[in-house]
Amino acid sequence: MSAKAKRAGGGAGAEPTVLERNLRRLASELAVIPRRRKIAILGQPGAGKSALLDLLTDRACVPRPVVGQRTDATSWAHDPNAALIHACGEAVFVDSPGYGTAAHPAETFFRLFPYRSFDRLLLVFKDKLHAADDRLLAGIARAGLAERTLLVRSFADSLEDEDREQLLGELAKRFSGPKVLYSARTGMGLDEIRQYAGI
Repeated sequence: MSAKAKRAGGGAGAEPTVLERNLRRLASELAVIPRRRKIAILGQPGAGKSALLDLLTDRACVPRPVVGQRTDATSWAHDPNAALIHACGEAVFVDSPGYGTAAHPAETFFRLFPYRSFDRLLLVFKDKLHAADDRLLAGIARAGLAERTLLVRSFADSLEDEDREQLLGELAKRFSGPKVLYSARTGMGLDEIRQYAGI
């Protein structure tokens, strides 16, 4: 089998990729965590997922997420022992890698991520929702998980008041669940996200 086929998951009988093994390991690890709130932070690369986790936990989760200029700092595609779960107080968080890249194909991610294992799903996006985000939201709605999913528009401090209202109206047409405008720089929306997450 070619290296390309192995990376893509290769079809029937193909050896699982590191990403596929890590996604399955995540489901197993979550299953043995008793009585702790479980929160997943999802989104494409560069959406601000790791920065949000760092702020939500007052930089106290273990291990701390990798926050930096790289948009692919969180990777589950190469290290079979990657840290998948971050603990903080009575909650555990999953800072998922950005989906829709060569290393983290959206279809593999959508198929294997254990959405139902979480009390809350935070879908973070920057600027606009992309086709992969829409597919994820559609899957969440079909699975009956819209009420436990918060749509988080990051970098919202750059929007004028009129633009914010227009954006929220547009998002309401695409997703029936709750939505919040958020800024890591100003802290806008952070209290709402904490309240929704129950932390």
